[in-house]
Amino acid sequence: MSFVTNFQRLLLASPRFNVKHVMAENSDYADTVLKSKNCYYSFCVFYCEDVYYARYSRKCVSCNGITFCVECEWCTECVDCQRCYNSHYCQDCQNCSDCSFCKDCFGCRNCFGCAGLHQKEYHLFNEKLSKEEYEKRMGQLNLQEFAHRSLVEERVRVLRKKTPNLAIHQFMTESCIGDHLTQCKGSHQCFDSFNNEDCAYCIETNGNKDCVDLTVCFENELCAHCVQSTMNHNCDHIIFTDQSNDCAFSAYLRGCKYCFGCANLDRQEYHILNVPVPPEKYEETVTELRKELHAAKMHNLNLFFVSDYERKRLQTETDPVIVNTVPSL
Repeated sequence: MSFVTNFQRLLLASPRFNVKHVMAENSDYADTVLKSKNCYYSFCVFYCEDVYYARYSRKCVSCNGITFCVECEWCTECVDCQRCYNSHYCQDCQNCSDCSFCKDCFGCRNCFGCAGLHQKEYHLFNEKLSKEEYEKRMGQLNLQEFAHRSLVEERVRVLRKKTPNLAIHQFMTESCIGDHLTQCKGSHQCFDSFNNEDCAYCIETNGNKDCVDLTVCFENELCAHCVQSTMNHNCDHIIFTDQSNDCAFSAYLRGCKYCFGCANLDRQEYHILNVPVPPEKYEETVTELRKELHAAKMHNLNLFFVSDYERKRLQTETDPVIVNTVPSL
């Protein structure tokens, strides 16, 4: 029986865990939570505290309904915002406080319904007001009333259409190519990523170094072709693997070293297809298996798509040429 068939049988042999927590506290109703506490119904959050209904945000505190936000506090319904405080319904804003319904604003305070402003204060729909006039007109707004709120949202929409939109959103980056990058350095074709260094082709990643082709991965080093994996070193072609070293073509590992083609192992070393192998035989066997995978055009993540659900997704969402390279049991 081939390596691919044996590996896929291992993937189907045990139930997959329903949530992923790494060093998380009191976040039972959240998934993919890293070094966070008190998160509820949130997904892909790390270093966060008291965050609710959030997705892929970092170092945020006391926020609700945020997506791709970094170091925000007391914010609600914000998207792609960095270091904002007490701001609501904002998008692509940085270093703003007490702002609402704003887009592409930087270093602003007390602004409402604005777009494309820099270092401004007391603006309403991009109109400069005195502090007294701003507070007076803000007091006349009633966002709890549906009709009134709809008028505000329509005016904001029209203003945003008239204001040029930034093509690239990067914050505190150096030598980077990509969009929505924060505190990254030397990253190429990366998107929605934070604190990466010398990485390429990564999406929704955080704190990685010298890595390539990662998706939803955090604090990895010298890793390639990984999905939903955390705090690994020198690993490639892994999914849902945490705190492991020198592992490849494996899934659902934790604290493992030198494992190839393994699944659902905890703190094991020198295993191939979940079977112990003498250290002196490990490298030689792995080299031969990699050659077989290359020859079969399976030296990629396709062999992980083994369940009926995953194969159906490949058939409906992927190029047929790729589907034909995925063997079935």
